[in-house]
Amino acid sequence: MISIAAISLDIERLEPVSATVPRLAKVVADENSSVDDICNVIEYDPALTANAIKLANSAYFASPGEVQTVREAIHKIGAGRILQDAVGRELGPRFLVAVPAYELDELELWQHSIAAATAASLLPRYSKVAIPPVAFTAALLHDFGKLVIGRHLDDESRADIMRATDEGMTYVQAERYVLGLDHAQVGGLVARRWKFPEELANCIAWHHHPLRDNLNNPALDAVHIANAVAKTIGLGLGVEGMNMKVDTDAVRSLGLTMESIETLCAQTMLELPKTLELFEDVHRGV
Repeated sequence: MISIAAISLDIERLEPVSATVPRLAKVVADENSSVDDICNVIEYDPALTANAIKLANSAYFASPGEVQTVREAIHKIGAGRILQDAVGRELGPRFLVAVPAYELDELELWQHSIAAATAASLLPRYSKVAIPPVAFTAALLHDFGKLVIGRHLDDESRADIMRATDEGMTYVQAERYVLGLDHAQVGGLVARRWKFPEELANCIAWHHHPLRDNLNNPALDAVHIANAVAKTIGLGLGVEGMNMKVDTDAVRSLGLTMESIETLCAQTMLELPKTLELFEDVHRGV
């Protein structure tokens, strides 16, 4: 059987991320942060500075006038998109591998993650409430826990999970029933290990089960819906498939309708190739 202790040790031994990335995540997540605060973190890192300006000048965000400073980049595309890009470049290579335990081939987890991130980034167009920018990055990282559990999931545990789903559980419920924790919770532990802000870690940890005792959590609702959108358009289904529940309270809390969700799915499919192109240097050659 799978060992929670082994998973915990694996998390502790994960290769760290550069200190600038969680530092940027913290200032982006803090609603009291100013543009100056965000600029100070980005400009401390030359590579992050260059990538932020490059992103703002990319064809994806095409508009008249060239962006020449970090401040201009923030005003043009928002700190949330800059953070999402930074995290994608930092951690993207880790998503490129196959995850046989979840029946995900090479690149499938990455494509699903990018699709969810794209959907989260598009959600502000359709949501009746503001989507915190940290949601864009949480959507990108929401399934990182599958990479960790996937290294430990044995045939016996997989069989037990599938039996539980046959008896009516969702895949995530079955994971928790058999293993004692699910891939979302493991992802949240990883985010905390890397010192990402608590809001981001919670969005990852509970993206399958938005906490309805906290009705004002649009970031979590956004990640929950973004994951469902990525699944709906057929990316990253794997062994889990569509065996999941979409929380209608999350949909309602963002003021979404069936029509707006259908439009979001269609728009995500249209935008996905362009988003993948932004990260072409991450997955080139795979």
